[in-house]
Amino acid sequence: MGRRIIIDTDPGQDDALAILLALASEQALEVAGITTVAGNVQVEQTTVNALRICQLAGRDDLPVHAGCAAPLMRPLHTAEFICGSDGLAGMALPAPRRRANPGHAVNFIVDTLLASDRPLTLCALGPLTNIAMALRLAPGIAGTIDRLVIMGGARDLGNITAAAEFNTFVDPHAAAIVFDAGIPITLFPLSATYQAVASPARLTGFDGSGPVQAQILSMLRRERPGGASLGGGEGHPMHDPCVIAWLLWPDLFEGRDCRVDVETTEGPTVGRTTIDWWGRSGQAPNAHVVGQLDADAMFLRMADAVRTLDVAPTPIRQVT
Repeated sequence: MGRRIIIDTDPGQDDALAILLALASEQALEVAGITTVAGNVQVEQTTVNALRICQLAGRDDLPVHAGCAAPLMRPLHTAEFICGSDGLAGMALPAPRRRANPGHAVNFIVDTLLASDRPLTLCALGPLTNIAMALRLAPGIAGTIDRLVIMGGARDLGNITAAAEFNTFVDPHAAAIVFDAGIPITLFPLSATYQAVASPARLTGFDGSGPVQAQILSMLRRERPGGASLGGGEGHPMHDPCVIAWLLWPDLFEGRDCRVDVETTEGPTVGRTTIDWWGRSGQAPNAHVVGQLDADAMFLRMADAVRTLDVAPTPIRQVT
């Protein structure tokens, strides 16, 4: 059996590619469900986007549950200025044929973890609000989580403020709860994910021959003034797909165990992750932090994987 995962997400273009990569890798990954959270856009739109992405992949059977509409203790900040008014600028996806499944995402996470006959991996692609709430609602689930793989934080400079990466900035209190929960964590900070830039050379493996690849190429080739320059100006950084790629191809990544602390005090450094890369604090590590990745190989493998969604799409098993 493949690794069983829950994807917690705020789609988002790079979230979209991450979800499609997971759904294209059925032999290695069993997606138990997708939970949505407010982040890149409001939760109502992130939920619609998750449904649209599942529909594109022919997976209307997959549970999608809407989650938290706001961070735990501060106002919501969104990122339409980067990802577009609907979160998926560059993709022309139709409205979903179905609604989200009944029940809150936090309850779905708790219930799925407690009912599973084997440990699950949580893939956190957005702010950590849902996961923190699940841990507070049912602290015992910590022992049922095989690993939590997070895209978030920054070893160096932030991308939403000088100090903070977007996901931890949106809900730093949730991030602090999660990093203190004693769960095995793999963290992809910006210093790693900005290596995964979708440059023209790395997009050659996506041939656009089917609807899924065509949407991916349209998304990754879109104009995004100012945003792409953070990744070196050659294209859009694919932060979130790194999470799924690490589960599929760990040989492409290198990192080390570190102590990670999150700044929750309001001010210019709120949301900053202090990643003790050199072990100066003397505190026990609470995360495996990825530092290097082979982006060329990662994009080649991603292109090969998502091509299967166009070659032999999964029959639609509609849920009403």
